[in-house]
Amino acid sequence: MRSAKNVVDELEHLVKDFNAQQFTFYDDAFSVNQERVKQICQEIQARNLKIKWDCETRVDMVSRELLQLMKDSGCIAVWFGVEAGSQMVLDAMGKGYKLETIKKAFKTAQEVGLMTVASVVLGFPEETPETLRETTKFIEELNPDDVGYYIATPYPGTPMHEEVTKKGWLKITDFNRYDTATPIFETPLISSKQLKEMREKAFQSFYIRPSYIYKMWRKGGVYGKSATRTALAHLRRKIKAAF
Repeated sequence: MRSAKNVVDELEHLVKDFNAQQFTFYDDAFSVNQERVKQICQEIQARNLKIKWDCETRVDMVSRELLQLMKDSGCIAVWFGVEAGSQMVLDAMGKGYKLETIKKAFKTAQEVGLMTVASVVLGFPEETPETLRETTKFIEELNPDDVGYYIATPYPGTPMHEEVTKKGWLKITDFNRYDTATPIFETPLISSKQLKEMREKAFQSFYIRPSYIYKMWRKGGVYGKSATRTALAHLRRKIKAAF
């Protein structure tokens, strides 16, 4: 890993030479080394960099102390890998944490004043219509500021690809379509058509809530405006489909 000093050297360079003001750390699990994240936050504060930033990480790799320090150093949002709202599916994925861990991470992040985004995978090989509904309900109970529902995609070389190929479930081999929005395989438990329809309904159920649209409109900023636009886009699609 790059050192905290090296990372913040680059942030400072971008701020001073290019007037950059907002950053995203795209590490899959930014806080896998929590001590390093603390050092990055402390270095940002020591240099008095007035920046805004966000990151993505796992729900079992944060603490109240860390989230507060992140907030104090300019963090405005955290993308959490929720993956599923069904304990059975989480266990099948081998995530190694419980639903309570997810709830605690979101509650703590929200309490310290961070926006939260839930990243979710739908259509894992063990997925059923019922577990998918469990996930949709669980996400709405978490009350994140935004959500990403992605279709489970069996990239070549992964255990999932080996499993779906071995069982004859793989339907698409054109790699250009492996976009996390297209069902690539189909199991006896849920059809590709049903998965796509339930994903769209999950998006609509989350976004098309007057309370949600009002909340995000009030928050404003990059995330608030983006979420509001997304909500209105889903509302337009739903109205168009009705006619």
